[in-house]
Amino acid sequence: MMNGPMLQTLLEERFQLTLHRERRQAPVFALTKTRKSTRLKSFQQGSCTPVDYAQNPPPRQPGGPPFCQNKIQSKGANERAVHVPAATLPAFADFLGVVLGRPVIDRTGISGRFDFDLEFALDQSTPGFVPDDTSASSVEGPSVVTAIQEQTGLKLESTKGPVEFLVIDRVRMPSEN
Repeated sequence: MMNGPMLQTLLEERFQLTLHRERRQAPVFALTKTRKSTRLKSFQQGSCTPVDYAQNPPPRQPGGPPFCQNKIQSKGANERAVHVPAATLPAFADFLGVVLGRPVIDRTGISGRFDFDLEFALDQSTPGFVPDDTSASSVEGPSVVTAIQEQTGLKLESTKGPVEFLVIDRVRMPSEN
């Protein structure tokens, strides 16, 4: 499968695509600590091998622990249980950004790796998930925002912050082959 530099070169040549990255102020969520203590579960070294998705994963050691993987389970028509193992707070914030459809910036100041387990109901605050039953009239369980606060001791605050955008400078229809 083509990705990365190969795909970029193809798009540049075939469509005369030129673009650049630009930082702008936009609506974001800030992930912060509550006044109460956090309830973060420390990652147990050796239970799985953490992966930094911004880089190529290290080769798996024969007989070693598997790579850490996020797990999402249905707990009902419109409820989910999410397990995010061995995540740093910035990585967890990135995951929440996908769930919430808006960038999340880590402002906790907490370092280290943690195992995150959340159970929440799908509603308008979770555009990153599609409900199993859109006709269900009632949804049980907390919203993802409430679940984060109750289950981790962290909270999300709506604010503005720097967001990176890809800006298309030029693109043309390709000529016929």
